[in-house]
Amino acid sequence: MQKIPISIKKYIDNNIAYPVALIGCRATAPKTSLDCCEYDLAIFSERVPGHENKFLRIGDHNIELIYISANPRKNIIATNGMIVAKDFVADYPFVASSPDGLSHQSFDYSNYANALTAFGKKAIVGSLFCYDKIDKVVSKSPILASMWLKISAYDFLEGILALSGYRPMPLHELNQIRNLNSEEQNISNGIKVALACIGIERATRSTISRSSSALLQLYSEDYDKELVIEKARHLTKLGMLPDCYYYLGKMARKVLVNKNATFCNSYSKLIQMSMDLSIDAPQIQKLQVELFRTAKKVLKNYRRITAA
Repeated sequence: MQKIPISIKKYIDNNIAYPVALIGCRATAPKTSLDCCEYDLAIFSERVPGHENKFLRIGDHNIELIYISANPRKNIIATNGMIVAKDFVADYPFVASSPDGLSHQSFDYSNYANALTAFGKKAIVGSLFCYDKIDKVVSKSPILASMWLKISAYDFLEGILALSGYRPMPLHELNQIRNLNSEEQNISNGIKVALACIGIERATRSTISRSSSALLQLYSEDYDKELVIEKARHLTKLGMLPDCYYYLGKMARKVLVNKNATFCNSYSKLIQMSMDLSIDAPQIQKLQVELFRTAKKVLKNYRRITAA
C-alpha cells in the first residue's frame, strides 16, 4: 500500500476537519508515479466559502487539496482505489479501518465500469462535436481550426482509454496509450490518427519551452499552474519529450475548451504557441475527416458490442 508521508499526514490531522483520502496516481498506480507527481488529497465536504482547491508544498512534496462531494459515490471514477487518510470510520462506517489509520476504500464500486464507459462515450461524442467547429473556422482562422483538431484528438484518446477500462491520468496518458493492446482495428487506427493530429513527432526541447511559456500566460491566476510547469520541467529533464509535449497540449486543452471566440481570437498567438499549432489548412482538413470517421466507427462498434 502507498504510504502517505508523515509530514503530509501531520498536515491533514492538524489542518483539515473533514474526511480525507489520497486519490490519483499516488494511490492507484504508485509504481508509475514520478517524483513530480503531487499527492491529490480529496477532502469530502460540500464546498463552502473559503474552501477552494489549492496547491501547496509540504517539505519535498507537492500537494493538491481537492474539495469534492461528501458522498464519494458521486465521484466514482475519481475515488476508485482511494486510500483513506482521516475520519472515514466515523463518517462512513462501510469503510474498513486499518491499524495505521490508512486503508484502501472498500466501497461497492460495481458501477465503476459503467461510469467509466459512460465517461468514455461522452468523450468520444465530444470529439465528434469538434468537427463542425473546425469547419466553421478553417478557412478564416487555421490556428483555431488546428486548436479544435487537437482538442478533438485529446478527447478521442481520453475516450478510448476509458472504454478500455483505464482512468485517464494526464501526466501518464501517453504512456497509458502506448500500453494499450487493442485488437480492434478501428481503435488502433484511431490512436494513430489522433496522435498525428496532436503531432507527437514535433516534440523538441524548443517547442516544449515555447509551449510552457505560453501556457503559463494562458493559465493566468489558476492555482495549479506552478505544478503544471514543474511537471513539464521534470519530464524534460528525464528526456521524456513526447510525454511532456502531449501533457502540455492536454493542459492547454483544459484551459481553452470552454473559452469563447472572442478570447480565442484575442489570444490566438499564445494559443498557437501553447499547443504548437500548425496552420496547414489542407492537412488540418485531411486529419479532421480521418479522425471523425474513425471516432464514428469506434462509437458505433462499441454500441453494437454492448447491445449484443
